[in-house]
Amino acid sequence: MGQGGARLRRHHRLKAIDVTPTPFLHAPAAVPHSIQVVRDIVYGHARVGCTGEAAGRLRPLLLDRYAPADAGTAPRPVLVLAFGGAFHRGSKSEDAFGTEGERNTSIADHCRMLAQQGYVACSIDYRLVQEDPDPGATRAVAEPAHIPRSRVDLVRSLLGLPPATSEMLWRGIEAASDDVAMAARFVLAQARSWNIDPRRLALGGFSAGARSALNAVYAEKVPAAAVFALSGYMDAEDQHRHLASHGGPPVLLVSADGDLDYIAAHAPGMAQRFRAHGIVCETVCVRGAGHFYPHDASGTRDDGQATTVSAAIQDFLQRHMPPGDG
Repeated sequence: MGQGGARLRRHHRLKAIDVTPTPFLHAPAAVPHSIQVVRDIVYGHARVGCTGEAAGRLRPLLLDRYAPADAGTAPRPVLVLAFGGAFHRGSKSEDAFGTEGERNTSIADHCRMLAQQGYVACSIDYRLVQEDPDPGATRAVAEPAHIPRSRVDLVRSLLGLPPATSEMLWRGIEAASDDVAMAARFVLAQARSWNIDPRRLALGGFSAGARSALNAVYAEKVPAAAVFALSGYMDAEDQHRHLASHGGPPVLLVSADGDLDYIAAHAPGMAQRFRAHGIVCETVCVRGAGHFYPHDASGTRDDGQATTVSAAIQDFLQRHMPPGDG
């Protein structure tokens, strides 16, 4: 998923969009904002092509910023969201996969909807496994052999790639975690020029992006006010290792009852471990769905209340980092 020179030449391209509202179900009755999108903002550079003795090369990392078109006066809360794709596919503009009967809402579309609600939302690019990325100095995943392979192996087959080693997958996951953390810190550094409130930063994502967001907050120590994970995953050992010394912000875990095998099996335990370490953890189970569920899919909160994916995200953010009047 390399970014070519042509894309770099058009970074910071501004496009004003009057979006037909895609309302959150069960959301408060409010007039959605029109939004502006600034595409291909360079948030950093990181190395790819790094195995063996190769020093690798730097490649740019990009994000698209979705924001209410009306500037407002008060600083707005901001979100950094990462796409899904088993660390092998997807992009900041498109990660809707599945079939006609079961297809997830892309992270880009989640950003559009959240910007309509008054948030500044950034859909970010990150390095993929097949780019052979530098895993960096920090370590989010303690044991490469514990990385679940069921989805990764299928996606590599779909892409015509041979099976990956655990080391290859580990390098990709570590690089993605580093990139999400880098994007979040870049966004925080723009607080004045973007008119955002650095105390109200949330991270999130879908699938591989959700795992990367969790790693960025709890392993890479990004100072977030909240994090939400759509079918995300953390290994039990990694949770204990990172949460024992760090704690962290409230987390919303969304998964489906027919999700990927390791997500469906481990979702209850993940929530219990967050709570055991004193972290507020809310959960939503999407009913009658697999891994690829849309934003308006129906689910059940851990208190038994009915909701949808979008309504749960909006409610969670409203309580932990409300958009205010802007």
